[in-house]
Amino acid sequence: MVIQDDRPRNTERREQLLGVATSLFAERGFQSTTMDDIAREAGFTKPILYQYFESKTDLYREIVADLAETLLASLKVAVNAAETPRAKIEVAFHVYFEMVVSETDAFRILFIHSHEGDTAKELRALELGLISFMYPFFDSSMSEDHRRQLAGGVVGIAEGAAIVWLEQQEAKGWPAPAAGAAERLAERSATLAWGGLRTVHQD
Repeated sequence: MVIQDDRPRNTERREQLLGVATSLFAERGFQSTTMDDIAREAGFTKPILYQYFESKTDLYREIVADLAETLLASLKVAVNAAETPRAKIEVAFHVYFEMVVSETDAFRILFIHSHEGDTAKELRALELGLISFMYPFFDSSMSEDHRRQLAGGVVGIAEGAAIVWLEQQEAKGWPAPAAGAAERLAERSATLAWGGLRTVHQD
């Protein structure tokens, strides 16, 4: 059984293990990283690692779950503060790309490395969560199916731009992100998305 202990010391250790796992998964890929690697890099024995996480897959799932929770919470706050449909789209892209740029390792795990088995479900769950978050902001006179498809298109724009940016960073040897990288990604994606959405009408 995984230890669930909220004492500060154990919480700090758990966060440390998650941070080490995120870095190693991003650098080597999920499949190539072992629990031995994570324990060694963190400076603990493998039995201690297993006290906190039952498996490598559990580690991965918690990393993605934390990322999704933080992203969706940030989107909710920012989008609810925006007043117009275009402002909501723009601020959503801004929040998304700020997180891509600041949490590069986590997004490398999601988008750069391929996954098999159970871990393949985690990215899809995040995508569906983003679609479910976005679709209520589209014209309510459209059918729910239509609105969800449009939301999927907006999420696809964001994901595609993020993947290309990450691949460009990888080709350069993972330098520190350029100043204003998130803002440029957000502005370009918002312009593309809004240019299409403003022409959308009911079937």
